[in-house]
Amino acid sequence: MDHMPLGYCVKNCTEDTLFIDLTVSDTLTDDIYLGMHPEGRVVIDSEDTTSVYIHGKKVILHNFYYVLPDSTSVGVYPLNKDTCYIYAIKKQIITCYTLGEIRMKKLYDRQIITKKDFRDRLFEYRYIDSIRCRN
Repeated sequence: MDHMPLGYCVKNCTEDTLFIDLTVSDTLTDDIYLGMHPEGRVVIDSEDTTSVYIHGKKVILHNFYYVLPDSTSVGVYPLNKDTCYIYAIKKQIITCYTLGEIRMKKLYDRQIITKKDFRDRLFEYRYIDSIRCRN
């Protein structure tokens, strides 16, 4: 019996490890970040998160958004609108800059897509020309 995923997926067709958010929001959200927490203050499952230090502060990233090269994201993105946005941030960017810096310097790729761009609920993500030159 074939099983259809509950949501939409994004295949990372690049050579970079990316954090990818598929959303109906036209701005980069905070969803990728669980937050900044001092050591030992919050108990977090290490299988679901990645901890990094950015400017000396511990930042917790959701692994839900972590997509290796030539692999597919978790398929639970609900899309209740026809138009959606893909935000892709290279791993080396998201682990070195705060979310505010990433937004201000536009260190992400943003693509506008529609449900018609998906094939069987899967979108094959590739860079647009402008992001290839960034870091």
